[in-house]
Amino acid sequence: MQTQNAYDRLKSVLETLVPLSDQEWGSLRAAFTERTVDSKTIITREGEIEKEVYFICSGLVRLYYQTRDNEQITAFIFCENMFASCMESFIKQHPSTQNLETLESCTILVLSSDNLNALYEQVPKTHVIMRKVMEARFIAAQQLLSSYILAGPKERYELFSLHYPHLVQRVPQYILASFLGITPVSLSRIRKRIARSG
Repeated sequence: MQTQNAYDRLKSVLETLVPLSDQEWGSLRAAFTERTVDSKTIITREGEIEKEVYFICSGLVRLYYQTRDNEQITAFIFCENMFASCMESFIKQHPSTQNLETLESCTILVLSSDNLNALYEQVPKTHVIMRKVMEARFIAAQQLLSSYILAGPKERYELFSLHYPHLVQRVPQYILASFLGITPVSLSRIRKRIARSG
């Protein structure tokens, strides 16, 4: 039953991007394989070449950088119905400068680069799907960059809470703080201040 639900979820998301015939959906479905991944598993490690794109059916995945001082800087948090990957590495087929890690036990549907290239031939609409997936990632990255430049820490947290209210309690505080560019202590203070004013 879980497999059916996973593919149903993928189909509903894809059809918000582009209408699909039964034949097109059949080809797309066949290109993905289901995988269950334990929490705190590195899916893609810095230095590896990203070979896959992951559609998240359940669970959380984070993209992060590891600094020379062994500090982990969270660059993005992916949740259900999102496509996750070390995209720069995937597109260029160069070693990744990022790491991809599960924050919870995840059910994901996996699309390999070989299967994606085959889909471009079999289902031309795949070009539209991937363009829209990339556009969404680009916009999210731009919004994040803008918030670092234009907003203070409290505003960044409020924006995150507004756009991803379901993630505020699911993402560990130290990871959320890293994503927002603040310390866990500062995040705790901000939360307390908002709770008091609310």
